Amino acid sequence: MKKATVISIANQKGGVGKTTTALNIGAGLAKVKKKILLVDIDSQNHLSRWLGYSADGKPTISEMIYQEVSNVHSNNHTDFIRHSEQENVDFIPSNHMLAGVLGILGADSDSVNVLTRIFNHKFFTVYDYIIIDCQPSLDLLVSNALSCCDKLLIPVQADLLAYEGVNQMLQTLQRIKKRTDIGDFMLGILPTMYAKNTVISNEILQALKESYTDYVLQPAISYRVEVKNSSATRTSLVNHKNSYVGEEYMRIVYEIIART
Repeated sequence: MKKATVISIANQKGGVGKTTTALNIGAGLAKVKKKILLVDIDSQNHLSRWLGYSADGKPTISEMIYQEVSNVHSNNHTDFIRHSEQENVDFIPSNHMLAGVLGILGADSDSVNVLTRIFNHKFFTVYDYIIIDCQPSLDLLVSNALSCCDKLLIPVQADLLAYEGVNQMLQTLQRIKKRTDIGDFMLGILPTMYAKNTVISNEILQALKESYTDYVLQPAISYRVEVKNSSATRTSLVNHKNSYVGEEYMRIVYEIIART
């Protein structure tokens, strides 16, 4: 039985383009006929709203986690799934209730593997990729995403503070996976908000390449106003005709397929 490839997109620093990356990679993979499930585990639920989610009375990722910890499983996983016609992806949304999930996770005897148990269910084998958009922290929820994932993608804004946080994220992955060599779990490091005409962007990009060599995905994602516009209009860049950044994300999509 084929298992979906689980990709967690994480960086403990906020504002580095995690949600933009999750959306565009998911939509980009869908464009090349992959079946995609996006999972929002950020209590700010930006990805969910970007995909058109509003409260609909159906359960979210919070209820899914609660049911798993309580061992009260839904007979119908489709209760949790929404579909975005615009991006042609399925998704499990989050809402404000997710902020209270840490206590629920902590009550589980295997608290770091709750998401692993959820997405190991045979229902999810219908997907080619499950992409988890993490909140900007290193809490128990993000630890679950790291434990669950087959591959980790770290978006890194082209500035010093974001660069300095990469090593901490890698150390956390190493601790969660209990492996000295975590290369098998690394999808890559994606430079974002890259302004090629600035000294700092080029210095950070060069430092990333020197420190992390082949793990650095190319091209770097450019800092352009169209990224902010796509957030306002709630559409992916890969589905914008003639989008420069959309083309960059599609090149990353093909690299992800090659690496997985």
